[in-house]
Amino acid sequence: VTRKQNVLYNLFDWPSRPNSRLILIAIANTMDLPDRLLPRINSRISLERVTFLPYTRQQITAIVSSRLSSLRVFDPDAIDLCAMKIASAAGDVRRA
Repeated sequence: VTRKQNVLYNLFDWPSRPNSRLILIAIANTMDLPDRLLPRINSRISLERVTFLPYTRQQITAIVSSRLSSLRVFDPDAIDLCAMKIASAAGDVRRA
């Protein structure tokens, strides 16, 4: 986030302009991103939070297995162990 946040201000202001047909959807990895923005930007945001649940061990196993299926270099038990550790820590599949 830049110091003056001019780009963000203009971006979030755009949907409120007359005849604008822009719908802006912002996705962040942190729930407090709106709190970090300057008040002038927060005044432009119509906030509706959608919280995504972390992946389960079974989901992580399925994702990683499908991505690595053509390689056949990892034992399925190793993938499952990795998935179990990731699911218990955060459920963030990017860490698998």
